[in-house]
Amino acid sequence: PTVMLGGTLPLLHAGHRVGGGDTIILESCEYRDSFLTFHPTIAVILDIEADHLDYFTGLEDVEDSFRKFAAKVPPTGKIVANLDDRNTMETLAPLGRELFTFGLTDKADVYARNIRRVGANSEFDIYCHGKLFTSVTLHIPGMHNVKNALAATAACICLGVRPNAVKYGLAGFTGAGRRFEFKGKFNGADIYDDYAHHPGELHALLEMAKTLPYKRIICAFQPHTYTRTKALFNDFVKELRVPDVVVLAEIYAAREQNDIGISSMDLSREIPGSVYCPTLDKVTAALARIACPGDLILTVGAGDIFKAGEKLLKEEK
Repeated sequence: PTVMLGGTLPLLHAGHRVGGGDTIILESCEYRDSFLTFHPTIAVILDIEADHLDYFTGLEDVEDSFRKFAAKVPPTGKIVANLDDRNTMETLAPLGRELFTFGLTDKADVYARNIRRVGANSEFDIYCHGKLFTSVTLHIPGMHNVKNALAATAACICLGVRPNAVKYGLAGFTGAGRRFEFKGKFNGADIYDDYAHHPGELHALLEMAKTLPYKRIICAFQPHTYTRTKALFNDFVKELRVPDVVVLAEIYAAREQNDIGISSMDLSREIPGSVYCPTLDKVTAALARIACPGDLILTVGAGDIFKAGEKLLKEEK
């Protein structure tokens, strides 16, 4: 298939591939309603949250956009939806369309049973309409990735992909660039980089990190855009109180000007023991001081926070 992604996939050594045949796998984004220019045969909706609030007026506006996206699927197509996400199910209900659902309970069309954590791997059985479809081993950690695997499986079932192809496809998947991507070691600590920049994504990342056998979780977080930081401020504070140590880089402006006068220092005041760093060089210096053997260091955000971790690795050499 032709593939167009929002990040780098190590399997392809790129974020895209020009393939053959009539199938395109496309990652789409709701920002500025951009995904409404597409005409999906199979639409996979993972979750719906209040985000991109520099464009949308609130959650209801986001939900309206997703509803329009799902409505673009023709009657011969499929809407694959996350049964576990209430916003998704409530958003799609007014369409009156039959959904093909995935989730962690047997109320979904595609669901997981017998989930076992083996080291950093997850092993589980995938059922479809009450019957065993296949058993899989996933080599990327976290319950959010179990759910991602179920979403992918549901889409594959819609396409008629055989169980063994799903089994070995998932077994061969080692993650995408900037999604809990291992970068190297510094002073006995492991450094991983992740693109999480929304409180929901932070929650999934940190909950997964807590299951790993590290002494401490050190999170160097760079908020992404001023409007998102302000709109979701309390949610960010809640999630950033989870790690053992938090290092806060200044907000990554991206497309915005700081007309609202917000700073990562504001977050730092609400997070006991956190360290505020106005520059990435200071983030690197703080991590160098803090890192100890057995630590997990996470550089997190959709901006250029990964550079702090990469510079730390150069200092190690």
